[in-house]
Amino acid sequence: MNVQKRLIGLLCAGLALLFPWGSGASASDIQDLAWRDGVPYYRQIQGNITHGGPKLIFSDSPEMVGKIGIMYRDTVSGPVRLFFHHVNDTQTDKRLAVLLRRTTIRPTAVSFGKNGISRPNEDWLAAGKEAQTKYYSSAPNGRRLVLDGPRDILNNGKGYILHPQELVTGIVDLNFDKPVEVSFIMMPTDADPRISAEVYPILPPDEGDHVLRGTFEGADVTVTLPGAFPADSGEIWGVKLADDVEDPYVRGIDVTRNEPVVNYGNYGVMYAVNFQTKGSRATQLRFNPYGGAYAGEGVLSLEGDTAKYIRIPDDRQSFGWNGDGETMKLGVVPAGKSGTFFFSPPGSSNLPVRIFWEGIRSERKAKPASEAKSSSNESSWRVRRRLKQETAQKAETTKKAAVKKTAETVKPQKSTTESLLDRIDRTMTINEAN
Repeated sequence: MNVQKRLIGLLCAGLALLFPWGSGASASDIQDLAWRDGVPYYRQIQGNITHGGPKLIFSDSPEMVGKIGIMYRDTVSGPVRLFFHHVNDTQTDKRLAVLLRRTTIRPTAVSFGKNGISRPNEDWLAAGKEAQTKYYSSAPNGRRLVLDGPRDILNNGKGYILHPQELVTGIVDLNFDKPVEVSFIMMPTDADPRISAEVYPILPPDEGDHVLRGTFEGADVTVTLPGAFPADSGEIWGVKLADDVEDPYVRGIDVTRNEPVVNYGNYGVMYAVNFQTKGSRATQLRFNPYGGAYAGEGVLSLEGDTAKYIRIPDDRQSFGWNGDGETMKLGVVPAGKSGTFFFSPPGSSNLPVRIFWEGIRSERKAKPASEAKSSSNESSWRVRRRLKQETAQKAETTKKAAVKKTAETVKPQKSTTESLLDRIDRTMTINEAN
């Protein structure tokens, strides 16, 4: 299969050289043909991966919450990221709360960072994308509160009311100067979250091996390409992320059961993919969700440019439904520039993903008028045509002289056919004029 894709890529590269420039197709249009039926042959690159940043408190199990109770709870301090994703799977409306409760005698200072929380929605992919859009477009506003008693941080303390089968996805960055207990609660709409945190039980996780809840260290991942991408080489570079092979899933612990857990998909993990390019060509950056349907957002920050916020995909809600070959363009990196692409696996989307770098073939530039008129730069086909015209003129002059001499009237016959050379010359003349 890789051999076939490599041949397709080489064929499209050849078409880029043979395709008539006057037809309206650009070099980049022709180059895109290699991606039309899937991912062409590429060189897989292993990025240098490091973990850091805040702790991740992840609550997504049970995903379908069929009874009132506490989905997950842990006590943490310092920088923390909350990621929660729950569906009201009961027959009546419920309230979702995220309750913070200090565990020390003295009040605790809480600082708010970036955050994005979706509205209740039955469309899970839409909710995951909305949460990311809000998160990436938000900025730490310096908001602080003194936690002297239990407080629900959702919707100004009102929580979110979920109708049956509605879901909320949330990403919230916080910082605690002292240990704080964090509880994710599904409760009746008129219940008090402070009392609910005391009386409701901790719910068991979903059955099976994939228990998507727990506390994880290092929720920020930095991926750095091992060298500058050679845009002039004709190669395509690709990096696989969140595949648990090239990029392992983060490991943690479900403190409610004291059991080790794996974050299958690295949900709530924020990626920063650093890269450099070299050469005379610009570089096209592409995104490929080869694990399945995907709907999220990212940010592309290029050297010397303003960061660009990118909906993934940008022309519809989701993509990746039709196999592993669907890609989208993230942006163009100018020749020799460096940059960083930021993204995070969205709630309800599928992993893994791939990011590709490909040099862009430059367009053929028209010659200046002064150069086109210069006889020293005259093209070979034009020289041939000029010589042909001069020969024809000499022949015509000789013919007229002969007619005059013999006093013979000869009616010239118009040829009904056109030679291949004449057609090429005529076409090139038209193109030159255009």
